[in-house]
Amino acid sequence: MRNPFKIFGIRRDERWMAVVSVCVFALLNALLIYNHYGRFTLANHGHVGAYSLFNNKLFFSGYDPYAYMTLTKYSSYYVLDRHPLYTLLLYPFAWLNHLIMTTFNFNAAMFIMAALVVAAATYSALFMYRTLHEVMGLGRADSRWLTALLFSFAAIMTASMSPDHFIFSLFLLVLTVYVLGRSMASGKPVAWWKAAVLYFFTAGITLTNGLKSLLGVWFTDGRSTFKPKNVVLVLLLPSALLLGSYALQYEELLLPRMQESDKIMKKAEAKDPYVLQKDSLKRQANQKITGKPISNEPFLKWIDTSSSRVDGIVEGLFGESIALHKDYLLGDIYLGRPLVVRYHNPLNYIINGLVVLLFMAGIVVGIRRRVILMLLSWFGVDVFIHVVLGFGINEVYINGTHWMFFIPIAIACLYRLRMPERALQALRLTVMAITIFLWSYNSYLIASYMLG
Repeated sequence: MRNPFKIFGIRRDERWMAVVSVCVFALLNALLIYNHYGRFTLANHGHVGAYSLFNNKLFFSGYDPYAYMTLTKYSSYYVLDRHPLYTLLLYPFAWLNHLIMTTFNFNAAMFIMAALVVAAATYSALFMYRTLHEVMGLGRADSRWLTALLFSFAAIMTASMSPDHFIFSLFLLVLTVYVLGRSMASGKPVAWWKAAVLYFFTAGITLTNGLKSLLGVWFTDGRSTFKPKNVVLVLLLPSALLLGSYALQYEELLLPRMQESDKIMKKAEAKDPYVLQKDSLKRQANQKITGKPISNEPFLKWIDTSSSRVDGIVEGLFGESIALHKDYLLGDIYLGRPLVVRYHNPLNYIINGLVVLLFMAGIVVGIRRRVILMLLSWFGVDVFIHVVLGFGINEVYINGTHWMFFIPIAIACLYRLRMPERALQALRLTVMAITIFLWSYNSYLIASYMLG
């Protein structure tokens, strides 16, 4: 077996790109740290719980501060049935932060997460570049520009400075596309251990992304995917490990925290008989934001039957995911941002529409390529979850890392068309102009918000 970590080595032609990426992502994370420094660097010695310290205090587009909580007081804050592995992966860093807090009386959770986020964002950019160059067959310059386009999108830019799980989803999904895309290009089946590792980690960070990995293996290997050996080693074994991870965290982390929360609630109720009524009113208010669920049963409670799909698509999926809204900038729907925010400048709709047009045209042109069919199936998973079922439709823009890497890959198919040199140059200039505009627009709004 070849060295499995060789893929993470930075090649000679990638060095400057890696350096620039680290600098840009470090600067973005520095802005977030600057904005929240005073609130989030207090050491926790049991006087203030991690939940009270961070919850609803990360004023950043609806991203959750659960990773900060986990590093401050190790417990399970993420929903286990959607993120069965993420909390376990943070354990070594929680131990490190505990050591720093007890030694220096300083909570370094923000700095630790910033380092992890910068690393994940940088490798996401490198694997995006490799996918465009090696799998899609573009030149190095075109691959760099399309990689820059991906990170100019608001959802990707904000995820690259957020402590939430989204940037790690992007890293793993782009890595999966690269690995499977190379197998498709070579005509060789993907090694079972690679497929198992990719499924284990993609599903462990975000459960539905595991389905994408399995779909990808099927598009790569075809019928051989269903051989008994592959079913056992690629599907059943990682699934059993994920189930074991869930059970371990439930017993050791979640259940004790739930029991502790019940005790706290009973004490609060003894002091204030109306505390349960207030909690009920808060839940009702949140339900108006998330939409009317089809049922209160597990999983079914996430299905929204009342929110507008049209507004979710125009202002969210293909709106805020691409370019930030100036009104209620980086606001959270649970902290005062309206469910629907619109652009005042028609230019925003024009730019967003142009991105969508290039995206759709690329899909049409490249529809016969297996990698495009694979990504189309992945995109179908997200459309089904967010648009058909309505899960998170009112803040769908923060889920852009789960699908927006498809846009530059689809546009790459246009570059491969046989067309006059003038037409190809016009396409390049259009992509460059959009990239420069979105980087300028989104980064200016983020910087003005963080420094304001």
